[in-house]
Amino acid sequence: MNDTENSSSLVVQGSMFEEQRIISELLNAGVSHPQLLLWQYATPAVILGCSQRPDEAQLQRAEQAGLPIMRRGSGGGAVLAGPWMLSVTLFIPEAHEVGGLNIIEIFSWLERIWTQALNDCGVNCKGVDKTLIDQSKEISKQQGVAWACYASLSHGEVVSPDGRKLVGLAQIRKRKGIALVSGLHLAPCDWRVLCDVVVNDPGKAAVLDSLNANVEQLSGASASKLIPQIIHHFMLGLSEEFDLLDVMQAEKEP
Repeated sequence: MNDTENSSSLVVQGSMFEEQRIISELLNAGVSHPQLLLWQYATPAVILGCSQRPDEAQLQRAEQAGLPIMRRGSGGGAVLAGPWMLSVTLFIPEAHEVGGLNIIEIFSWLERIWTQALNDCGVNCKGVDKTLIDQSKEISKQQGVAWACYASLSHGEVVSPDGRKLVGLAQIRKRKGIALVSGLHLAPCDWRVLCDVVVNDPGKAAVLDSLNANVEQLSGASASKLIPQIIHHFMLGLSEEFDLLDVMQAEKEP
C-alpha cells in the first residue's frame, strides 16, 4: 500500500451516488475494523448537507445544468463534486481509540495527517485555529455564501498559507461506526455552476473562488502528477491497521 507508483490505482473512479451509497451501507452494516476509501468523482454533481433539502427550483436548475443533486449523510453546506476533487473516507469502529475522541480531537488528528502529507508533497498548507474559523464564518455570512460548504472553515480543516480552504471535513457518526470524510480540491472548479443551482446567483462564484485554494495552485504541479504522492504520504500517516476498502466485495455483501 505504500508504493507511490501504485497509489493512484487505489482511487475508485465513480459517481457521487455510488460513493454515498457505499458509505451509508457500510455504516449501517457496522464498521468491524479501520478502513479507507479513496474516491474521485468521474462526473460533476451537487451534493447538499443532510439539513439542506433541495426544493423544486433547485431540482429544475440542476436538471437544466445536466447535474445530479442529492443530500449526504453528514452536515455542512453544499458542495460541487467532480474530477477536481479527491474524496477520502476513513471508517472507524466506535470501540477504536480514535472513535472515542470528541469531534474537535478527531478532526485535529486528521488535520495533522493531512498537513504533513500535503507539505511533504510540496503543497504549502496549514491547519486552522479558532480565530480563523470565526473570521471565515463572519465573512461567509456577510458575502451571502454561508450555504456553501467551502465558504467557511471548521475545526481540523486545512488551508493555504493565506487562509483559503483546501481540505474540507465532515463526520458521520452512527451506532455501528464512524465515517470521517475529507474533500481535497486538486484543481479549480467552476463555482458558477454551484451558485447557479443552489441559489440562482452565479455572481457569487467570485466570492467562493476567493475563499478557496487547490493543489495545483499551491504546488505549481499538475494534480495527476501529485495524486499518487499525496495518497502515499497520507497513508503513511495512518496506522497500519487501516485497510483499503474492497469496493467490489462491499457491493457483494447484503
